[in-house]
Amino acid sequence: MTVFCGSEHVTVDYRYSALEGDNDLSIDYQIHPAHNLVLARFRGEVSTEDHIVAFLEYTRNPGFKAYQHALVDLSECTLEESYFKDMQRLAYRLKTYYAVRAPSSRTSVYAPGDVVFGMSRMYQSIAEGTSPWEMGVFRTKVDSLEFLGIAPGSYEAHGFLAVWSD
Repeated sequence: MTVFCGSEHVTVDYRYSALEGDNDLSIDYQIHPAHNLVLARFRGEVSTEDHIVAFLEYTRNPGFKAYQHALVDLSECTLEESYFKDMQRLAYRLKTYYAVRAPSSRTSVYAPGDVVFGMSRMYQSIAEGTSPWEMGVFRTKVDSLEFLGIAPGSYEAHGFLAVWSD
């Protein structure tokens, strides 16, 4: 489905939600062709398997382009206790995702919380040996966007930050 969001068309085709006991999680992504990126938002307690399913599903989306940058928002997410042990499995299982992405694409992770930031940095260290593209982990939205080539203070940055906040 394509929707009009602000001044751009955005493809919103994937939303995964689950209610398991007290665990309320959702993963959704929005493809922003005008910014050459996909915004993936993780909310609640996300498992390794949820993470894998979301990114593999994104590669099947007709709006997927190998050269798109990925912006992963972990600001409202907690990770399962087993996530630390599963990081190597996550990197291994996402090899098919890595294989379809262009080396020129980048992944920027917005992880303002201490635990999610630390876990993301550990994952970055593991993934650097297997992924062909650069990955950065940041505590601020502005730094996350700058890593993807969106200049701080620019019209593009202001526009995307407004969309991202929705």
